[in-house]
Amino acid sequence: MFNTQSKRRYLKIIALVSVIVFIGFVLLSAAIAFAEDEGSSQEETQQNLQDSSQIKLFIKIIEYIQKYYIKEVSLNDLIKGAIRGMINSLDDPYSNYFDRQSYDEFKLNTSGTYGGIGVVIGMRDGFVTIVSPIEGGPGEKAGLQPGDKIIKVDGKDITDKNTSEVAQLIRGEKGTQVQISVVREGESHVLNFVITRDIIELNPIEHKIMEENLGYIKISSFNDNTEEYLEKALKEFKDKKVKGIVLDLRGNPGGILDQAVKVAGKFMPPGPVVKIQNRDGEEKTYSSEGNYYSFPMVVLVNGGSASASEIVAGALQDHGVATIVGTQTYGKATVQTTANLGSLGGFKLTIANYLTPKGRNINEKGITPDVVVEPAKKGPSHDEFAPLGKERLIKKGTIGLDVYGIQQRLEYLGFNPGPVDGIYGQKTARAVANFQQAKGLPIVGVVNAETYAALKKAVSEKESKENSIDVQLNKAIEILKQKL
Repeated sequence: MFNTQSKRRYLKIIALVSVIVFIGFVLLSAAIAFAEDEGSSQEETQQNLQDSSQIKLFIKIIEYIQKYYIKEVSLNDLIKGAIRGMINSLDDPYSNYFDRQSYDEFKLNTSGTYGGIGVVIGMRDGFVTIVSPIEGGPGEKAGLQPGDKIIKVDGKDITDKNTSEVAQLIRGEKGTQVQISVVREGESHVLNFVITRDIIELNPIEHKIMEENLGYIKISSFNDNTEEYLEKALKEFKDKKVKGIVLDLRGNPGGILDQAVKVAGKFMPPGPVVKIQNRDGEEKTYSSEGNYYSFPMVVLVNGGSASASEIVAGALQDHGVATIVGTQTYGKATVQTTANLGSLGGFKLTIANYLTPKGRNINEKGITPDVVVEPAKKGPSHDEFAPLGKERLIKKGTIGLDVYGIQQRLEYLGFNPGPVDGIYGQKTARAVANFQQAKGLPIVGVVNAETYAALKKAVSEKESKENSIDVQLNKAIEILKQKL
């Protein structure tokens, strides 16, 4: 017979297992919701999930570990480990278990709405730093500025925490207050801001009007706000008589299926956008509603365009309403659903595949652009050059790592220094003299302070110019002009 403590533990385990079984049943029922014989499928699933002997074995294993394992372990930790193990055993990269904090973060990214102060933060020089306050948000209104380094939240030192941990501290319910303490360049003392939280909407749409009245829209993700903000941008384009649009889906990892269908529907006539196929091969088709903008279009994609991005690109390609430009997309053509497990966290589970309107299965293949354009090859960055050290005077016969760094920079700038070997010989001296002449410096053939400074400036300017060239976007604009 159970003693009182064992009985309580047993009942708690039964309760937790029942929650997991129920959620699993609901998820699997949803996955087969469009099956013709829904009733019998649900009964079979329920019977499998509620196999009493397997559940009893599961409970016995938990009790055995709790009783005999060398360290004390909580029931919650064992249950979370069991869930993680079940999900991992599927060997599916898109089915994942999350702890409570990670699950909340995941849901926030897809919902696009949270309670907070409206600032984008990142790590800079070892500090969690304000990258940019969201326009009109509580943070901007309170006076937070880009570059402000956060050192305290509600009086607690956060300098040892990462951006995710600080974001958790800053977020909260609408109407509550949070104190942010920052260090700002040019200020001799710590600045304190008491800010009232509000509901913040993440806008995944960036748009502008380019040369010759062409529109540019970049969608960074498909969250609950995507279609709403896209509609605003398209109305503005229509009012300003934009002639055509470049839709940039590069680096967009995807998001909500429903939003992808609505976004595609903004650019195409009524018709299928995507076909969802369950494991029995049964299909459900999602179609556009017909209220669309008839702009000539080019869509930009790359290897970072996945899932919902590929749904949109695939639909527009199949219907012939846009030219796809860039490189092969990621190739994620599966659909996931999520389950909230309360304090235990949550998980994401693959329940279906999807096909493009013409029936193409692009999973692990991706979408091939109509016009393949590789991104511009960047030159070496500062980090790839050897350091220049203490910037000593360098002349013929000098050997060292700094000489090697000078040769690298000269070669990058198009001045042939001869072999890049760390030896300052005749060819390197001639390259230095040519560089000095090109920059209007005294032609001395040795590397002095002025030459060091000019080399650094020239490298930085070339890097900046190279990084600003977007050959894929330039090609998209060229094609769009041809369409017009």
